[in-house]
Amino acid sequence: MEEQQELIMNVGEEEEEGGQPRPSSWRKNCDQTEGPKPEIEEHRIDIVEISPRVKYWIESVGKAKERTPSQFPWPSIPKVPDQMLRGTTSSDFKKFYEPRVISFGPYHHGKPHLRSGEKIKPLYAKDFLAASDQSIEDVYKKIKSNIEAVRKCYDTNATIGYDDETLAWMMLMDGCFILQFILYKGNIEVLREHQIPLVELDLFLLENQLPLGVLQLIFETAGFPMMKDLIEEFVVFSITRLPKGTSVSKMHLKEPAHLLDLLRSALLGGDEKISGKPNVQEKRKAFDGGCFSTTMKASSKVNWQSFRHIRELKASGIHFQPSGTWFLRDISFESHFFYGYLKLPLLFIDDSTMPTFLNLVAYEMCSDAPHDYAVTSFLYFLDSLIDYADDVKELRSKKILYNSLGSDEEVARIFNEIPNGLVYLDLHKDVIKDIQKHYDRRVNTWIAQALHDHFNSPWTIMAFIAAVFILLFTGVQTYFAIPGN
Repeated sequence: MEEQQELIMNVGEEEEEGGQPRPSSWRKNCDQTEGPKPEIEEHRIDIVEISPRVKYWIESVGKAKERTPSQFPWPSIPKVPDQMLRGTTSSDFKKFYEPRVISFGPYHHGKPHLRSGEKIKPLYAKDFLAASDQSIEDVYKKIKSNIEAVRKCYDTNATIGYDDETLAWMMLMDGCFILQFILYKGNIEVLREHQIPLVELDLFLLENQLPLGVLQLIFETAGFPMMKDLIEEFVVFSITRLPKGTSVSKMHLKEPAHLLDLLRSALLGGDEKISGKPNVQEKRKAFDGGCFSTTMKASSKVNWQSFRHIRELKASGIHFQPSGTWFLRDISFESHFFYGYLKLPLLFIDDSTMPTFLNLVAYEMCSDAPHDYAVTSFLYFLDSLIDYADDVKELRSKKILYNSLGSDEEVARIFNEIPNGLVYLDLHKDVIKDIQKHYDRRVNTWIAQALHDHFNSPWTIMAFIAAVFILLFTGVQTYFAIPGN
């Protein structure tokens, strides 16, 4: 009994139902009146202390809301997301995402094959500063005073090896080269003629961008008051190959983060919203850690789109016409009884098409990019139309697509490969829905097939008209040959 009392004392005073402790005399009385008690185990509560490192993590979570991109002076310039690099070889990365002649910014600075480009930059910088009547010391000081904003634009691992002075000098040389190239890109004494299109391609690689804020620091006090307009015109006319009569002012280009962002805005025709823009829930499903998710239900696309390529659409009476613009958003469909018209923007395909589109898609996959995924959606829509060389040939015959690659098979391969591994977003769902509705009417297919088989040349049409007249004439003649008529 004494051993049992010692165990009870180790546990502490018992509590009543109301939570108040009972006196020890009550326990003694219970011991005397009741029989043997079961053993009572001793319970201990371990107190876990939070280490300074965990406290730092907790504080970082509390401050995470404060570190939003909108509070940064300039938008960030991301690297190509890992999602785009899965299955990509080293040679593919160099071909599509790495500069060939000259680097801009810290991501590819100092690579052996780009060292010759570093020798060109001072010559371009000297010419631009002289033409703009600016002191190199003054421009350097402006960039140096904003060096923290520059650092926040890039991945920390890319800038940690550069002190403030080195990084500011890099921005100065790169920015002056870009502005001078835009003004006088045909400087044969410095750049060879064959290098100019390669430099143009280097200007629009995701990992080869300079913040537009740096360019503005350089030209804001220059003797070129219309420099911003010149940059927009350079992108619109030289890169997108829009007709010279196109009005840049009517495109309503938003304030871009960098030249690639400006190119994207120009290709889309300005800052207008696409009609099928996904809602917040769709974005969250498609967005996975700043990048698209590769997972996609196999049936999601088939449920509402059963046509596979242009030849099938043509067989159902759908014809193709140029929309009259180069804007990727300019897609529409009109259905008229047994035939329809699908209007598509003009496309100019050359060696720069695939790397440019891949970098635009990579940019749209990043967290700081616009969330409408308009370029990616356009490429998916085109992929749903093009499977074979004959599909490309049909677009060429309608003067929608201009092929400078020389092979229709190569063009088909480009539009089939770019969207691989990315989630499908039905931003053109209204157009696709109308096409599918027309496609599902089997009578349209029958009539279209009959017209194609029997009226595919002017001679067959003339023969049909002649046959109709002969039948009518024969019928009238027979009618009047009957007695009494």
